[in-house]
Amino acid sequence: MAEDLTDQIEIRIEFERDAGDPTRIFRAMAGLIESAQTLDSHLALSIGANVRTTLVLQDIEAASLKAKLRTIVEEIPDEAMKAGEVKKVIGHFLVKAKHKVLDWCNDRNTINNRDEVKLLEVDIHKLAEQSDVKLLPAYASVEVATLLSDITAIKESLNYLGAQDRASLMSSVGVSTYNPKLVVPEGVVRELVTRETIAAKGERILKVKKPDYLGISKWGFKYADHMIEAKVLDESWLSRFQNNQEPVHPGDSLRVVLSEMVAYGYDSEIVHTEYEVIEVLGVIPGLRVIQGSIDD
Repeated sequence: MAEDLTDQIEIRIEFERDAGDPTRIFRAMAGLIESAQTLDSHLALSIGANVRTTLVLQDIEAASLKAKLRTIVEEIPDEAMKAGEVKKVIGHFLVKAKHKVLDWCNDRNTINNRDEVKLLEVDIHKLAEQSDVKLLPAYASVEVATLLSDITAIKESLNYLGAQDRASLMSSVGVSTYNPKLVVPEGVVRELVTRETIAAKGERILKVKKPDYLGISKWGFKYADHMIEAKVLDESWLSRFQNNQEPVHPGDSLRVVLSEMVAYGYDSEIVHTEYEVIEVLGVIPGLRVIQGSIDD
């Protein structure tokens, strides 16, 4: 009986020979395999919260580096076991969904707005519905933030490759190429996953951990039991600090007017907080350890 290969994928890297760091190919391949496995785990949630998958290595070929892999559905809800071929159906869905993600990435070199990613979310949801597994009364959606995280992981893996290297994914569904030109700026990702931003401003005390003596980067502070970075916008005070007219020693704190911009995601969780020191009101000296002489 012929082997069922509907859940098998092949990740292939065509590389420029005798050029570049040879480890780049293996680093990229390891990253692409890992990102595919993570993507599988997120896609499987569309079928059911209890579905567990793993990616297993079937073979490696070295003409161009090829990794043949198969998605194994390790765990599904007990009531689904009666479905017989359900694991194969889920495996085939995961293969088609991976192609869908890569083809979506290939259609653009930048991600401009949330609606673009939302369309990908809808397409994956339709694929889940078409699988007709019905482990749940309704199929769940892979959230935009999760998709962006998976796409970013793929992009980071491709960063190892040289300009002449190429990566692709092959299966019984077809061939999809990885797009190394896709740009996923951190600021855009933050904007895409942000539902609303709440601003607050007030007087705060910040313990100095890393001052910026050149005035070109952010200061490091301890605030509310955690570390933050904040740009000091008080140019008058910065000028005095840089000219040793406002000395700041290890352990000192600053009394400041602090601006906090808290970004909340679509699940109402905090996704990012931006801090700016609007005004420095004064330096609060820290405790000084004074060592006396042996005779004291």
